[in-house]
Amino acid sequence: MHLYLCRGRAIKRALGLVALLSLSACSHWPGFKPASSAVELRLPAALANFRLEGRVAVKAGEESFSGGLAWQRESSREELLLRSPLGQGVAELRGDAAGMELKDAQGRLYFATDADALVKKTLGLELPLRGLAWWVVGLPRPGATYRATPDADGLLGTLEQDGWQILFTRYELRQGRPLPGKLVARRDEALEVRVVVDTWELP
Repeated sequence: MHLYLCRGRAIKRALGLVALLSLSACSHWPGFKPASSAVELRLPAALANFRLEGRVAVKAGEESFSGGLAWQRESSREELLLRSPLGQGVAELRGDAAGMELKDAQGRLYFATDADALVKKTLGLELPLRGLAWWVVGLPRPGATYRATPDADGLLGTLEQDGWQILFTRYELRQGRPLPGKLVARRDEALEVRVVVDTWELP
């Protein structure tokens, strides 16, 4: 009987040692991160001035648009040019906090205080410009509630704001600042906006 108890205790100690070694090994497995090393979101300071060249694609149900994008922001004023895939001007927008002016391919001028509504009315495109002006530099739009998760480097990985879900990828450093090279914004299941940045210019 005594021998049986000793063997039972020895087996329990051995099993405990195996479990401890297994947990230690797990902490070094690829993709395994202990709770203490959770990545925290680190948002950079606001970027007042920038210029970018890239591409934009909008898909709304069976309707779609894709083409070139040139965007310049200086403090509170900005200019945005949409081009066709062949490089022809589709629309040119200029404005500030007071409103936005749009000139279409025929040279006609339109004005509205809401840039998003202006683009939708004149071009039939769902472009969330109010949010994109901030999302494109990897930041949530100020003054609006949001939910965000960081990527592996603590930068903005996903964002939910203004009814949109945005995924950020391809970050690259420009003058020491990380800027997303691609973002995909979705609202509901039928609406999607993709922006790919080819070149950045910072002051």
